[in-house]
Amino acid sequence: MVQDSFPFAIGLQSDDGKNISLPNGPLFPKGHSFPSVKMISLRRSNTFHLEVIYTNEDDLPLGVSPKVGHFTIGPFSSSEKEKVKVKFHLNLHGIVIIESASLIQGHSSNNAHSSSEQTVVDNEMSNGVDNKLADSSPSTTHSARRHNIKVYENIYGGTTIDELRHAQEMERFLAEQDIKVEQTKEKKNTLESYVYETRNKLLSSYRSFATEEEREGISRNLQETEDWLYEDGDDVSEQAYTARLQDIRKLVDPVERRYKEEDARAQSIKTLSNCINEYRMAASSLPASEKEAVYSECSKTELWLHEKSQLQASMPKNADPVLFSSEINQKAIIFERMLKHIKRASSYDDAIGSDQRDRPDDMYVD
Repeated sequence: MVQDSFPFAIGLQSDDGKNISLPNGPLFPKGHSFPSVKMISLRRSNTFHLEVIYTNEDDLPLGVSPKVGHFTIGPFSSSEKEKVKVKFHLNLHGIVIIESASLIQGHSSNNAHSSSEQTVVDNEMSNGVDNKLADSSPSTTHSARRHNIKVYENIYGGTTIDELRHAQEMERFLAEQDIKVEQTKEKKNTLESYVYETRNKLLSSYRSFATEEEREGISRNLQETEDWLYEDGDDVSEQAYTARLQDIRKLVDPVERRYKEEDARAQSIKTLSNCINEYRMAASSLPASEKEAVYSECSKTELWLHEKSQLQASMPKNADPVLFSSEINQKAIIFERMLKHIKRASSYDDAIGSDQRDRPDDMYVD
């Protein structure tokens, strides 16, 4: 088992700056294992102060103050000196704190000098193990009452409330700055990637969908943006990168829409054509009147699609489309809605006819 040991001796000073002598030497001797807890007894009649110090300055690094912390124990007041128990804790981080302080009233001792100054170690706990140490003189306690006393600490070299608040504000500010830097870097990378990708597409997939004038304008803008990225635009704001990207997109978006629209339009034409054929085939089993209505609607839609497709085919790829996939999709919705209406009307007529046939002969009206 590995046990940590503290490399410095820790002692106490009283209000007047004198060292407080303990039976076993320093409060926490050099090499003492920690975490560790010790409780001392003092005789006090009112509020007092304790100074925690490093007892041997020669052990300290150059320039380090021997003062560890200042503790105020109180307020309290008594007509005579009473026993005050103070519990010290050398914690896991090597910091000495006072965990608690208690005033013991009604305590009587067989010692004739009980009212005089007395400092003893009542007990010691190291790593959770209690080792009972007797007082320097035997005593008997009768009707003792314990009262907790407030402890105020000031750790030398520690952070004040204002300093802590300032540090927290600075931490938030720096965190926001880090986020802003990452977002800016992301925008820059997005712009850089877009420049390279668009240049490649302009020479391949986008080539036939852009006019010569558009290609020249886009290529020039891409080159200017690339030069700017490695010169003046190497370290600018997030908004500057966003604005540059928007400027390029204004030139590229029309070309990109034509490119994407060609595939989308072909798929929409195929879908509507299949729909027309399916309804036409299904109509063969319908009554004559309904069949004719379906055939008529199929023919009208098919003619519209053929004329629009022919017109689009006559246009160059680098011109804005005259037939959009969205228009074809909307036509398909209207077409199916019309055929469903025809089917519902036919079903209603069939139901009326069936009802008439089921009536007795004497219920028919001439």
